[in-house]
Amino acid sequence: MLRRPSRRAALAWTSRRIRRHGVPFMIAVRFLPSGRIAGALASGVLHYPLRKYLIGAGLAESLWATYSVGLGYLGSAAANPFYAAAIGIGVSVLVAAAGTAVQWVVHRRALRARAARRAPGNPPCADRGEGGDQASSITAA
Repeated sequence: MLRRPSRRAALAWTSRRIRRHGVPFMIAVRFLPSGRIAGALASGVLHYPLRKYLIGAGLAESLWATYSVGLGYLGSAAANPFYAAAIGIGVSVLVAAAGTAVQWVVHRRALRARAARRAPGNPPCADRGEGGDQASSITAA
């Protein structure tokens, strides 16, 4: 996986997203070309918890199967091939828009939470590494 620069870049990209987004990314990566392989390898390299990986993979497979079967059913119900293609493209755009909306909402919530933590008057929190660790305080002195 690390021999080719393109594969190395894909693994690094996937690893950063898994660390940042977790299970929602594990679900989304299944819909990308070669995403199943890159997501699984990156999860192994990062020692991502098996339970979370299995939850994400199971949900992703269920969504993918439902999406594919539903799209095939709707496409076959259309008498005209043009209508079938329009249905397929329309459903794909709706799914992509829903995924983008969820990602945007999660990103906005994270920004608000980060801004609230940095607001003046909030004491530093030990779990964020802002002076709560005695060892770092001792070595700094």
